[in-house]
Amino acid sequence: MANTAKLVAGGVSAYSDCGFTAADFNSLANGSFVIADTVKANGTNLDLIGEVSFIATVGGTTTAGGYFALWIMPENRDTSTYGDAITDGSTLPSSSYLVATVGIKAGVTSGNTVVGTFPRFLMPRDDFKFGLSNHCGVALNSTASVTCEYRTMNYNLNG
Repeated sequence: MANTAKLVAGGVSAYSDCGFTAADFNSLANGSFVIADTVKANGTNLDLIGEVSFIATVGGTTTAGGYFALWIMPENRDTSTYGDAITDGSTLPSSSYLVATVGIKAGVTSGNTVVGTFPRFLMPRDDFKFGLSNHCGVALNSTASVTCEYRTMNYNLNG
């Protein structure tokens, strides 16, 4: 007899803060990266799938082809660095840490918001930090007021 596989809520069942501070995104330049301040743990829950949703205020008019990129920076064996140890700035992490991108609406003007949800991705097994890079074609607003939240899911094979 075949089972039905269904998604079920993980250990972070409701959207929760990704660990960034509001100031992380203030005037974040196009092509720049920011890493979350707060570590996220998945060593106990061992959730399989993650999903990140955002609301961001832009500082200029977004361009066609604009997008945000989501990065997962796993804790390294030294237990003090994450991913390739890139910090906030204009240098992007190695592409191996890129987990998803999401396009944003073109023509959104300064002071207005763009919204989106990244495609679901596989969760890392242990501690990690989220990273986000801006590729909207413009910097984010000087008081960007970005909300970036995640939730997790698992498979139920007894559908």
